[in-house]
Amino acid sequence: MITKNYTASAAVFGALFCLFAGSATVAARGSGKVSAADGLQGESIYRSSCMVCHSLAPPPKVAPPVKGLARHYREAFKSKREAVDHMVAFMKKPDASKAVCQEEAIRRFGLMPAMSLPESDLRAVSEWVWDQFDPAMKPGDHKH
Repeated sequence: MITKNYTASAAVFGALFCLFAGSATVAARGSGKVSAADGLQGESIYRSSCMVCHSLAPPPKVAPPVKGLARHYREAFKSKREAVDHMVAFMKKPDASKAVCQEEAIRRFGLMPAMSLPESDLRAVSEWVWDQFDPAMKPGDHKH
């Protein structure tokens, strides 16, 4: 019971933080401090908006690790473009039926909140996630 409550609390905290971080980023851009034209790279967006929930590699924080996600996307899609298009659509409107993660990951972590970042940022971070694929990582290494 304690584990379930802790996991649920961590998922709620992570979701709220992700929503706050995404909103703060959008607010900063709206104020002229940062803009998509400034050429923010995917890794910078990951560090400012995604890293609080998604570790780069196992063990997971409160969401699946990026390297595991990259493997799932490489397995599910033939091209980077298809994968990135899917990731962007998923981050805008998460839907469990369209997730590339195993059902176990969704049960464990819950579904991520919709991200309110500009599409250009969602695309940049999605391209970065795709590029984090580690061919040396064995299929069982990315379990969440």
